Amino acid sequence: MNNLLPIAASCLLAGGAIGYVIGNTGEEKAPSENVADQDKARKPGSSRSVSRSGSSSADSNSKGSGKPSSYEEVANVPKQTARVQSLVDLYSNMSSEELAEAAEKLRGLPMGERFLAGSLLYAAWAEVSPYDAMDHANGQRGWESMMIKPGILQSWAASDPKAAADYYASNKSQFSGMGMLGRMGGGTGGATIAKEWAKQDPEGALAWAKGLEGRDGNDATSKVLAQIATTDPKRAAGLTSGLEGDALTKANVDIAKEWAKADWSGAESFINGLPADQRGDALGAAVRSLADDNPTLAAKKALEIPEGDSRDDAIESVAESMSRENPADAAAWVVANGSEKAQRDSMRNVIGNWVGQDPSAAKAWAVAQPEGGLRDSAVSSFVMSDNTGSPAENIQLAETISDERSRGWSIGMTTMRWMGEDPKAASSYLESSEFIDEGMKKRILGRSGR
Repeated sequence: MNNLLPIAASCLLAGGAIGYVIGNTGEEKAPSENVADQDKARKPGSSRSVSRSGSSSADSNSKGSGKPSSYEEVANVPKQTARVQSLVDLYSNMSSEELAEAAEKLRGLPMGERFLAGSLLYAAWAEVSPYDAMDHANGQRGWESMMIKPGILQSWAASDPKAAADYYASNKSQFSGMGMLGRMGGGTGGATIAKEWAKQDPEGALAWAKGLEGRDGNDATSKVLAQIATTDPKRAAGLTSGLEGDALTKANVDIAKEWAKADWSGAESFINGLPADQRGDALGAAVRSLADDNPTLAAKKALEIPEGDSRDDAIESVAESMSRENPADAAAWVVANGSEKAQRDSMRNVIGNWVGQDPSAAKAWAVAQPEGGLRDSAVSSFVMSDNTGSPAENIQLAETISDERSRGWSIGMTTMRWMGEDPKAASSYLESSEFIDEGMKKRILGRSGR
């Protein structure tokens, strides 16, 4: 059960990204595909379930142990970290049948609570009976199934990577949405399995990953080498022999990223030995790793990266790290050295950290920027981060954003907060505002119960 927390965290990140893009429309039907043998329906607790040693049910184990026996008990536990641990305790003592019942009871919870509890529940279920967990996930609505299955697959691979790989090979279409959203959405199904497999058997994982095709194979191979690089980057670099094209490029990027965390000099030497067309991406990944520990050196090295996405991403990482200590310097550095895209994308973290330290200075800097994308991003980031300031004043500031979409989002989110503090004033603003469309007005009023 030690795997549950990191797996749930991965699922929250990936699922949150999927949920943000897809949205909870409530209109998607459950996918028609179930498992490879659809005609052989299984009930929870099938012969492929893994028994819990020394435990028959959550109720019997919780009696006298001080551990919760239901989600209702967990919900009353003070402090979020203690609540998460209580969820782990609850689900780690359940059988497959009990987990199936518990999953159904989550349906009425608010989305945030449901997603957190569900991530832990399905991770636990995958350790007990992964086939039952997958069957249940495939019976959910499309968007929900997409958010659930990555966590099940990862938890399954952490316990039995060979079985997870066999299931994946027979049911790849169930995981077609994985890896579609870049870094924010997690990796492909093959990469998810390979990463967990590599923690247990690097050689076996690498052999399996190299047998996959296309992007799935490239990502899986890269994840195995990245995992090896966490403890022996030099060995990982030697294992790239035979790779070519995208597979080699991705592997070198991930090795450089891991190497830089432990030994910048070694990472830089490795990068300098790569073909010229691969150095930029590898250096960008290494600089992002370096930024957390040494933002000053990372700032210098970021400027050595050729212009493009890798440089922009590195500058954003450096700016975020710098802004934890001195957001004013970070903002000035980004403006002086970043592309227009890097400047815009950096504002969320730079201004967010600045608001936490000196909201007045953050606001003054944002307002002082010339009209355009940088100012829009800075003002929007300020308005979204300033949860203790005056909603009315922040809305007035948000109205100066030139980009219509950013302006509407910033005003809408701030108005929602205002509804919780002063419903009468917020409602009055909604009625007269020219910046919020009717659809947004209805959503805001609906969430406030009006």
